[in-house]
Amino acid sequence: MVSQPLSMRTVAGMILVAFLWAICFPFIVVGLPDAPPLLFAALRAFLAGLGLILIAFRQGGRISYSPRQWMILTVIGLSYTGMGLGGMFLGAGKLGPGVATVLANAQPLFAAVLSIFIIKEVVTRRMFAGLLIGFAGVVVLAMPGLDFGNARFIGAVYVLGGAIGTAIGNVLLKYQAGKDDVFWAMGIQLLIGSAFLVMASIGLGEGFEIDWTWSFATAIFVLAIPATALMVVLWYALLASAPLNRLNPFTFLAPVFGLLIGVFAFDETFSLTEITGMVITVAGLLVVIKTPPGPKRIAEAEYVGAIDSKKIE
Repeated sequence: MVSQPLSMRTVAGMILVAFLWAICFPFIVVGLPDAPPLLFAALRAFLAGLGLILIAFRQGGRISYSPRQWMILTVIGLSYTGMGLGGMFLGAGKLGPGVATVLANAQPLFAAVLSIFIIKEVVTRRMFAGLLIGFAGVVVLAMPGLDFGNARFIGAVYVLGGAIGTAIGNVLLKYQAGKDDVFWAMGIQLLIGSAFLVMASIGLGEGFEIDWTWSFATAIFVLAIPATALMVVLWYALLASAPLNRLNPFTFLAPVFGLLIGVFAFDETFSLTEITGMVITVAGLLVVIKTPPGPKRIAEAEYVGAIDSKKIE
């Protein structure tokens, strides 16, 4: 099967996903003073998952998963939601925005490597070059916030672990996409992930004290509903229609949107470094979008190989 070029609808959907991902970090920072990080993350995942489950019930759908599907959803919940959100929330309070942005956006590179072995996606040289260019743009974007004097190793480990978890989850989401109801699948994995985060919170002795201020209530609402429930449903639907490694690079736009939010909402200004980073990031994304589909090349190689083998015979 030859993958088709991305449609404008798919591109628009991925831009929305990147925007919803971009608004996460500001609201995490807003809510962290009022709740322990892992408990905060667990509450975000639980409310989002509960909302999706209620929608699934309202639609009249039923759960009919095989043990294998339950296992896949459990691993997705532990990796994508548990590790991904856990690393994001724990690292957000320990790292500067520059380091956190760079480490979190290494996720598409991890996913590209994993997808080769797990879901057999083709990553051509041009596509991988586009990924590297996009990531380089993210590094340039984050340079003003990079702190080389204090590595803050533990925070870096948290964010990098979260990026790896998200990459594993994305590969498995691609494997599962289109095989079941999106609301059931995403709701279940979010609830499984929230349970994992609660256990991790208890294990670290965080406690259950939450200060329900208006700022925290606003943060948890935005993070749970648009930035999680809406985002994962849209992401899952898009994964069913296009290869992971053509969609994932759009997440490089998240720090770009973060800067734009700062400009329009907080009257910040762009530096020359940040403008350069934006240009490089978009250039890398365009390289990926314009990359010819890879499966055709494999099919042609197999055909040539078959001809050669017949000649040998």
